[in-house]
Amino acid sequence: MLRDTLFNDWYTTIIVASLVIVVSAKLLNINRFTELIKLIGTSNYLRIYFKDHKFFDPFDILLFLNFCINTVLIGILTYNSFVDNIELNSSLFLRLLLIFTASVLFKILVELGVGYLFDIKKLFHSYVFQQISFFNFLGVVLLPLNSLLIFGVPNNRGFLTGILILSGLILLTGFIRSIKFYQKQLINNFFYFILYLCTLEIGPYILICKLFSYDIN
Repeated sequence: MLRDTLFNDWYTTIIVASLVIVVSAKLLNINRFTELIKLIGTSNYLRIYFKDHKFFDPFDILLFLNFCINTVLIGILTYNSFVDNIELNSSLFLRLLLIFTASVLFKILVELGVGYLFDIKKLFHSYVFQQISFFNFLGVVLLPLNSLLIFGVPNNRGFLTGILILSGLILLTGFIRSIKFYQKQLINNFFYFILYLCTLEIGPYILICKLFSYDIN
């Protein structure tokens, strides 16, 4: 059976653009990219590259953009599979990409601002670096999975569900690793930690989901 050419055009463009971005990041710093790929199994990347890290350097910009592109893409595929089928076009994709990217960047800037406000810059700088690192890692993982979901096993809800679970586990791993790293500070400031979770961790994701829903509809 022939595939729907119109359906594949935009998805192909997005996947190719993401691939170019990831390859560019790898060529920019091969050693750093190699260490990032090992992020789940080892903390070498976090330990080595935090010292000289700046927000945002070209390497992070490229991979963060890839993360945003592939997260929006998996969001659209999820919506199509479980809610209602929508026709993907450049206007819709760019709007959703802008909303998601701006939301995540705003969250990061607020976290850095909190660090400066309460004179705990190093703590929040390290925490944000870990977040961005796991975002970038997730983006690299999502690229081949999204490609397979689109061109290999289209409309496969089981495979899509597996991708969503894997994505959640990756982000949860990053969050747990951060908690272990800062457990002493968290124990001493447990109330502020709970307040932080509600305002800067849980709240933004609920807001993003609502924005996506309103924008698509």
